[in-house]
Amino acid sequence: MVMRTLSSPILWLLIMSMAACTPNQTPSEYRGGWAGTIQESNPFSFSIDLELNATDPWVRFTGKDTVTILPLQAEDSKYLVARFEDQLTFRLDTNGGNLTAFVHAGHHLSHLPLEPTGPNAWSGHWDLLIEGTTTSPTLYLSMDSLGQDQYGVSTFFKEPSYHYMWINDFLLQEDRFLSFREIRSNIQFSGELKESRIDLTLQFLLEKTDVAMQRMPYDEWDIGGYATTARELPPEQPFADLIRAVENDTLERTHAVVIAQGGEVILEEYFDNFLSSTPHDTRSMSKSFASTALGLAIEDGLISSENELMMDYFSEGYPEVDWSEGKDRITLHHLLSMTSGLDGNEGHYQNQEDWTAAVLNSEMMHAPGDTGRYRSGNPHLIGPILTSVLENERLEFYLHRRLFGPLGITNYRLQTSHEDVPYFGGGWFFTPMDLVKFGQLYLNQGQTQAERLLPKAWVEKSFLQYNRLEGTKDNNAYGYLFWHYTYPVKGKGIVSIEGRGAGGQYLFIIPELDMVAAITSGNYRNGKIFQPERIMEEFILPKLVK
Repeated sequence: MVMRTLSSPILWLLIMSMAACTPNQTPSEYRGGWAGTIQESNPFSFSIDLELNATDPWVRFTGKDTVTILPLQAEDSKYLVARFEDQLTFRLDTNGGNLTAFVHAGHHLSHLPLEPTGPNAWSGHWDLLIEGTTTSPTLYLSMDSLGQDQYGVSTFFKEPSYHYMWINDFLLQEDRFLSFREIRSNIQFSGELKESRIDLTLQFLLEKTDVAMQRMPYDEWDIGGYATTARELPPEQPFADLIRAVENDTLERTHAVVIAQGGEVILEEYFDNFLSSTPHDTRSMSKSFASTALGLAIEDGLISSENELMMDYFSEGYPEVDWSEGKDRITLHHLLSMTSGLDGNEGHYQNQEDWTAAVLNSEMMHAPGDTGRYRSGNPHLIGPILTSVLENERLEFYLHRRLFGPLGITNYRLQTSHEDVPYFGGGWFFTPMDLVKFGQLYLNQGQTQAERLLPKAWVEKSFLQYNRLEGTKDNNAYGYLFWHYTYPVKGKGIVSIEGRGAGGQYLFIIPELDMVAAITSGNYRNGKIFQPERIMEEFILPKLVK
């Protein structure tokens, strides 16, 4: 199954209709586009309370209308865990003095900040759907006939903060009652085909919200598309032309621009209903975090070096893999530099139940180290490798303890693979300001104000040029899961080291200017995925380059 984004073809799930037609209409008459508005401004928003008494610890999820209380039970002598059917897992680490918690729903691991509220009591807040400023989120649904008694469905939200959905388990009964599951969030959908409309109910835990879907042709669907009101800007604002270009849609679907120079924020702007507190899907920018994680593991002595062989971590668990044709020579260095030769294409392995097995069994495009080919399977394999060496600590808790916590990054969520491991191929959500914090760590050679997190030598290795990526727009030089690009400005070449993600997600690290910038966007299907490069070259660098 391929993770469907707005930049990929609509994912159709096949279903077989059962029993007779409805009295008035057949399912085929529901083909086409539908839209409906959910009345709640932020459905599935929960207050979370913890009671950690010695005999009967519990966690409570309080929604708009319901309360769900789950017992906490010990797992692996390290974590307390609560589960609600197959829909949600709450996991808590009580060791080390500070509580660390994650809520796992579908393919998303959300870090949950907790505050003490009394003896053995803590509380926090969690939104299943990431919240922006939208008052009434709009849901789109597409239904089509794929042959005799076969139908397909696709659905997503208009709002760019949470419209990306991945549908499974679709069932149509009596040609009238439908149900399906959105597996990135584990929201359960149920509904009924009625005359001239489709009534849907969305359910998570015990909370429910209803939406009446009315016909809307595809060409009337508007993804994002919010009008940004022009603001009065002070005359001394050096980036006024950039702000105006976003507001008048010259730089369309730009969601945020944050710039720090010399350790100080010099611009922080949000658009298109995004807030400073809204984590944004960074897509493939998550790959750069894989480089950091492996560097931390080497520093902690969990892995000796990036020159270790990949097969040493997989040969026992995957005996069916044929390690010939060079696979036995692939090192961690090759995974980091996209030079493994493995044809680990997301469009293939995400159709499989075991993503890791699919990547390991993929064909070799070339010998290890010969050339660079951009494949998400390379960083994906780093997740299972780190999981195998951590032994008694889950990877998400390790990442928080060693990276996100020390950087003050708390409002984030990680996408997971089918193997329940953080997925380094893409889909992690961070606020733009937190992306700048991450970039600042590299700009400062691995040092924070309080401590050294990464060895300076690892930062330097990460920024070297190991190859050029064949088939990319600019045949970019590539480091350890970081892109290289040179911007021509005022007769100079300004070198930028970058994390990049589809749709226009960019993290710029420019040592020459002591600058870090993050730009997030929603340009998934309009051919403007490289727009942040234009913003940097035409609107930002000319203001900073002397």
